[in-house]
This record gives sequence, C-alpha cells and structure tokens, in this order.
Amino acid sequence: MLTLLKVTLVALLNFSYITLFKAKKIKEMSSEKAPFEARKELKKLSERIVKAAKINLEVNYLDEAAYKKMKLNDGIVVVANHASNLDIPVIVTALDIPVGFVAKKEMENWPFYSMWMKLSKCIFLDRSNPREGIKSIKKAVEIVKQGYPTVIFPEGERTLTGEIGNFKKGSFKLATETNGIILPLTIDGTFFVQNRRSVLIKSNQKVVVTVGKPIDLKKINLEESKNLSESVRELILNKKIK
Repeated sequence: MLTLLKVTLVALLNFSYITLFKAKKIKEMSSEKAPFEARKELKKLSERIVKAAKINLEVNYLDEAAYKKMKLNDGIVVVANHASNLDIPVIVTALDIPVGFVAKKEMENWPFYSMWMKLSKCIFLDRSNPREGIKSIKKAVEIVKQGYPTVIFPEGERTLTGEIGNFKKGSFKLATETNGIILPLTIDGTFFVQNRRSVLIKSNQKVVVTVGKPIDLKKINLEESKNLSESVRELILNKKIK
C-alpha cells in the first residue's frame, strides 16, 4: 500500500508541476517541436514513477547496432506485450527514442494524462466504434510517418494470467500502412509489480525489457506480411523469461 501511495503521489505532483510550469511553453512551440518536448517531460515523469515503484529495470538488446541505426523518419512502430499499467512508464524509461502511444478511448477522460497524451501526439482508439477506430489508425499512421515513434499493445488489454495473449491482426494496420519499421519489445516482470487483479504495487521487483531486432517492412514479402501478427508475437514470446 505504501508503494502505491508513493507512486500515486509522485505521479500527481509531477503531472501538476509540468502542467502548471511546462504546458504553456510547449503549446507555444511549433507543431513539429512541441510533441518532442512533451515526450521529454513524460520521460522524466516515467523515470520518477519507475524509481518510486523501486523497479529494478534491465534493458537488453538483441541487435543494438540495428536499433541505433533506426531514424525517426523511418516510421517506427513499437510492438509490446501488455501486463500492467506500469508498462507505459517502463517502456518510456527503457527506450531512448521519444515514444508515444495508442491508448484506449477511455483514457481521454483521465485528468492530466489526457492533456499530455494529446500534446505528445498520442492516439486514443475507440475499439467499440469500428468507423472511428479506422479514423484513429489513419491519424496514427500520419503521426508515425512524420517521425513520431508510436507504441501499440496488440493484445488490446492487459493480461489476466501473466501469459502473453493473442495479437489482434487489426492492431498491425498501423505498422503495415506506415510501411516502416516494427520494433518488437518484450516486457517481463511488470505483472508481478502490479496487474489487473490488484491496484497494489509490489516494490523491489526486477523487470527485464528485451528490445528485439527491428523489422523493416519494406524488406518482407507478401506471405510474411500476412502472418505478421503471429510472427511478431512469437518473437516477443520467445524472449520472455520462463
């Protein structure tokens, strides 16, 4: 309970601070620069949340050279498994590229969070309305093509069991329509920090993030593209600690 209170207080105070003292300045920046500045602030916030939760974070790269060769204007879509609300600050902390997220529509009503998601060019996806969902994906494609890396959770929701669920093929439209780079990401351990069964946060847990080898969609064939959701899921699953 103490860790939950500490993390909540850290998030609340930091969101309040950046909203009062940073938001106005960012809103006055150019439309190209503002999202990057907003993402910088959210990275600082994420690092503080990870620290407050006392997460022992380890980041491993399967091909660090290929990762470092990626350029933002390549059109980067990060694909990750989803086990916890803490996956978002863990991903932002682990990666040194300025990522945004595709989030569920309900989060658009969250105080502070919603405004900063919009400032950083994140996308809210309404899964209950297919027509609006298509519009959101098209908007996200344009954002990725403009050089703003975006994270998707193709399971659609946090796992209940700790096991990686099926990846929805529709989630991969963002990647296939961007025709850029998929960066597979395996998150291992956040389920034991906090999960859907409890709001409580368990401190002093190890979390391992494995950054997979980037997949250049321009270099895969038609058959490979048809099985993209299954093949990426296998890549992520195979790097999960048994």
